[in-house]
Amino acid sequence: MKYLSVAVLLVLLLACARFAPAGEIADLHAKMLKDSTSRPTTVYTDYDDDQNDHGVSEIGIEHTACFGSCPIFTFLVKSDGTYRYHGEGFVERKGDFTGKVNTWQYARLAEFIKQSGYADLKESYAANVTDMPTIYTTVVIDGKRKVIRDYAHARPANLWAVEKLIDTLLLDAEWDQPAGPATKPLDK
Repeated sequence: MKYLSVAVLLVLLLACARFAPAGEIADLHAKMLKDSTSRPTTVYTDYDDDQNDHGVSEIGIEHTACFGSCPIFTFLVKSDGTYRYHGEGFVERKGDFTGKVNTWQYARLAEFIKQSGYADLKESYAANVTDMPTIYTTVVIDGKRKVIRDYAHARPANLWAVEKLIDTLLLDAEWDQPAGPATKPLDK
């Protein structure tokens, strides 16, 4: 009987914890659902750690110099998660490096890039100012390479998001030892 009481109490605690709001926004969501006259919709998807149906085989970004202390680096990552990095200035790591990023994160980024309409964006965005950095992004989608130039942060919001998300891949990256001199340049 003692074990049954403990089991019931544990089930109740777990059930309450599952539906307990996490904070201010969760409380707002619960209130909006309660006040809504329509039935809430939840989209459930299958979890697939290796989703690769996005057709994106390579993603890259390059930050150039500015009049100041802008980071200067190139970062190219393949769909298997392997990457090449070259840091030149105002970065933590200078030189050539290789490593691996999480393939699940790569797949989510690739999905976002495809859904954001990256392939339909213009080849160049620029503001009429001087001494600002340029950010180049490149993506290979279904075997076709697209390169976009963004001078002085003149890009549309979806390109801004792509740039930030590519940079974010570096935050959790696993770094190998510095790469040797035989790093392969970009394919055209």
